[in-house]
Amino acid sequence: MVETDPDLAWRQHLYLQTRLKDKSGRIRLLTIQPRQYTASRPEAPPGTIHCFLRLAELKEHPQFTVVSHRWQATDAADEAKSLLVNGAPVPVSTGLFAVLHHIQKEAEPVVVWIDALCINHADENEREKSLQVSQLAQIFATAEKTLVWLGVTADRSDEAMKVLRRLAEEQLTLSAYVANWTPQLGHQLVQKILPSRFLNSSAAASPGNKEPLELQKELESLRAPLKALMERDYWMDLWSLVELCLSHKGLIVCGSHGLPLDHFYSAARALDHIINHLTYSKWLASATDPTTPSAQGAVLSGEEVSNLSQSPALRILGRRDEYRKDADSWLKSPDNPLFTLLGRFYAVPADNQLPLRISNARDRVYALACLATDIAELGITVDYGKDVDQSLTASAGHPGRGADLTSWAIDWENVRLPPSYLGASSERPFNACGPADIRYYRADTSTSNQISLKAAVVDKVQEVGTPYQPDEPGNSDQQRAYLSEIRQFWEDSTASISSPYFAEQAAVALAKIPVGDIEASLASNAFTRASSVTIEGYKRTVEALFPAEIVEDDSPAESPVVQEKEQQPAAPKPEQSGPSIPYITAMARMAGRRPFRSHNGYVGLGPADLTVADTVGIPYGSPVPFAFRRVGEGEDTVYRLVGEVYVFGIMDGEFMKVHRQETMLRIA
Repeated sequence: MVETDPDLAWRQHLYLQTRLKDKSGRIRLLTIQPRQYTASRPEAPPGTIHCFLRLAELKEHPQFTVVSHRWQATDAADEAKSLLVNGAPVPVSTGLFAVLHHIQKEAEPVVVWIDALCINHADENEREKSLQVSQLAQIFATAEKTLVWLGVTADRSDEAMKVLRRLAEEQLTLSAYVANWTPQLGHQLVQKILPSRFLNSSAAASPGNKEPLELQKELESLRAPLKALMERDYWMDLWSLVELCLSHKGLIVCGSHGLPLDHFYSAARALDHIINHLTYSKWLASATDPTTPSAQGAVLSGEEVSNLSQSPALRILGRRDEYRKDADSWLKSPDNPLFTLLGRFYAVPADNQLPLRISNARDRVYALACLATDIAELGITVDYGKDVDQSLTASAGHPGRGADLTSWAIDWENVRLPPSYLGASSERPFNACGPADIRYYRADTSTSNQISLKAAVVDKVQEVGTPYQPDEPGNSDQQRAYLSEIRQFWEDSTASISSPYFAEQAAVALAKIPVGDIEASLASNAFTRASSVTIEGYKRTVEALFPAEIVEDDSPAESPVVQEKEQQPAAPKPEQSGPSIPYITAMARMAGRRPFRSHNGYVGLGPADLTVADTVGIPYGSPVPFAFRRVGEGEDTVYRLVGEVYVFGIMDGEFMKVHRQETMLRIA
């Protein structure tokens, strides 16, 4: 979605003819007439693109293509470009004209949905934009395909697209490539995918006799065009990410070259792997060949490595791949209501953020609402007529991004990986909400910057420990401090008569809390609930980190018999075994989380910024508890989201089975 030019005259004329009348399920479709049609209309300037705009009902399943493209909001109309829509001249920028010209066919009309022309962006209170955004998922689902327009040919993009196409035609997936990798295979692939002008550049050498070093040089010459292709403006926009996620069948087009969306992604990943392998092979040969002058100082420069995997294109396509293909993904899973997603959308280090541009602060909520699964149940409606809250205004260095962004606004620029205690697995081992599942999940969104959430309040935080930071090799100070704090919190809790725990639970609790009740499966990479293996690992780790002190015997002398026994050589003590590696590894996954104890004695782990007086509650429909921070007093009291927490003893619905009192928390 984009901002448009201030000239409203042509819009008023055009959109009055095709009024949407705020009806859900109705859209406009643009028919691009073939070039032969233009030739038959001599009154129009040569090169004019003729289009017709009409109304359509999504329930009737019209045939059309969605066009996903980006351009600068400040792009001026190009007077040299001529566009007629329903017979009236429409100002068009160079970028918009280029994509329409590419789509236009010689003899057949083409029907598309393109937001720049199919939505009246200048109507009162932006009602049309609000309506069309709210049904964007339905529009993309109805379309036959999505055409992703990267722009015209530039920076040798044709060469990059040709290489990707050749690699895609080899039907080589990244996993197959890695599994069967040999240097010979790499050189054979290079010969197949390189442009023919490279292979024919030397008349003395045939493609089959290419020297490895020569092939590497030729492939390295493609670094610049590949990098430019993967860093085009399209890949750096929030709406691009949303539209890619919604596209069930896509075609990436750059200039005159196109490639299916999934093939583009897999080929780019494989090519990144190929370039890096060949670069490493060159470096290794240089470092190990004594005849090479640079062997003594051979260093693999960061500039030599492809790093396509860190490009905006592959990062955004990777997020799309996760959303589209992983049915159990934490992002896509249907048992995740909106609030469950919110805990995974707050700040991460800048180097991990997706480089997404946002021109309208309200899109932080409304764009991502297109991907949420419970917007209807929550009653959240897209309304661009509402004023942007002050917390969403621009802050220094971050246009369109406020330092106090409302905590319930999903923000892709601040997307966070699944909770650290879940590792890389999509398993959901907890169900803290118990019987209060998604059927009971309700929320009221009466204002633009607040959401009232039904939850069961567990307790307030009384004491917090130090965020855990894994030790460097050979040092165990942080591990000892972390385990000591948790033990102290447990002992303080069970010493109270009102404690929710029993002293007999210590062996299990002290083993599970430091690892968040999660252990890695030995048979796979999946994560499961902690078991007896975790308890044994904790015991071994404690014995290694806290060895028993040797106490000297100051008692009176024993009988001669005893003294004689003491003079005999002592049996060798068994060597002290080190900490359990699996347990220490499990603790490392808790990096950045801090232990805490609540007023009533609950002990667990929370985010690094958890503080005293934060409220721990279980939202209805959420598998894990969350921490909230109170802001304001009296009628002005609201809460801000802090993050998800682990609390020993309530992660399977135990608290909800006993305490079912409902509390409405206003989240702002």
